[in-house]
Amino acid sequence: MSSTPYACAKCGEQSIVKGEIGLRTSRDLELIMVVRKDHGVEKKIPLQPRVCGKCGFVDFFVQSPENLKIVPKDKPIDSGSKDRPILEYDF
Repeated sequence: MSSTPYACAKCGEQSIVKGEIGLRTSRDLELIMVVRKDHGVEKKIPLQPRVCGKCGFVDFFVQSPENLKIVPKDKPIDSGSKDRPILEYDF
């Protein structure tokens, strides 16, 4: 990844297209999400694109990766989950 948010990771030009750019599936217009499943807990966050206006390279990132961290208050999505218990070193 480049050092500035508006520099292309491929060509290095400061030509990232600004504005609201998102990813959606063409069939149902749902956001494309990054999903983490661990300990029976499911965390989701939208995948964000960056598009270079010069070379057309598309780079992906998540806005708040800390939202994917499992915290003690998170509950498994399936109450019958057989995953190991959440321990302090999992955070």
